[in-house]
Amino acid sequence: MARYGFVASGGGYRSFYSEGVLVWLKRNEVPIVHIASTSSGNNIVLDYLLWDWWHEELPPVLTRTVRLNVTDIFHIFANFLGLRPQLLPTGTHLFTVDKDSCRKSLLLDDKRRRELLAEHLKTLRWDIRATNLSQRRGWFFNVNEILTCIDDASLDVFMDAFLAGITTLPYFKAISIDGDYYIEGGYLDNTPLRTLFEDDEVDEIIAVDFTDYDYHGELERLYHAKPLTLPFNSIDTHLLVSDLQLTLPNTRIFAQATLINEMLKAMGTTSAEIGGRRYYAKPLHVLRPKDLQSMTISLKDSSAQKRYFELGQQEAARLFKTA
Repeated sequence: MARYGFVASGGGYRSFYSEGVLVWLKRNEVPIVHIASTSSGNNIVLDYLLWDWWHEELPPVLTRTVRLNVTDIFHIFANFLGLRPQLLPTGTHLFTVDKDSCRKSLLLDDKRRRELLAEHLKTLRWDIRATNLSQRRGWFFNVNEILTCIDDASLDVFMDAFLAGITTLPYFKAISIDGDYYIEGGYLDNTPLRTLFEDDEVDEIIAVDFTDYDYHGELERLYHAKPLTLPFNSIDTHLLVSDLQLTLPNTRIFAQATLINEMLKAMGTTSAEIGGRRYYAKPLHVLRPKDLQSMTISLKDSSAQKRYFELGQQEAARLFKTA
């Protein structure tokens, strides 16, 4: 059976769709041997790897999502982002993250969850994509290397990599690692495919792309909004700008992936070394849900995450039915 690499793109709460895909793949015994993620995709992958595949119906954070009541909304918000408003705002960022509290909220202080994470990392490789802002280049953190032994010290290093991979300006303060500032990978690469193309253990790749969104319609709505709604329009516009800058680069990423496959095919080979890296030809299956919103935790629409999760399951089933 083919061995798959999976790309958990950034996308805010749309990433519950990605978790739906992952859960379906696991339930249907589709072998995932390598996962690459960034931004909210990191949260989804961690939840997946803390899941007791044999005794729990769903991953732990996802369990709250499906049950979702008012109390669970705040638990999910804490688990998903580990946010804390600044006590003394400076205007440079909206939230700070207490690393210890965030680690606890992500269940990484739970002995059994740590054991599950260690066990699952023996069966697959996980890369977190971030952006080294100081050096203006992309960066991959190899989680398996960081967590060769899971203890408080290694988890402290992991939390730096994890938070670097979800840090979006100006919502968060950039993460400092060895003197450099890091932010999430989506600024350069919201669908991190490269390490999957370099991995000869991966036969095929499944990637989730959230760029099929009606940006034109959203701009039309904002441009025709009433002046009295200025504060709300400003918030919506700011969220839209963040979404655009983090997701539109996907077009370039998928074009490069297609080019790699076409170049290898034209060369009559299954792999080639380019720029000191060896790339392998791999079928690429892209799931493109349409018009999913990035922020959905609210009392107005508290069921969206569950709908996204269920949609991910449905489209994963459709992919393998037609593959």
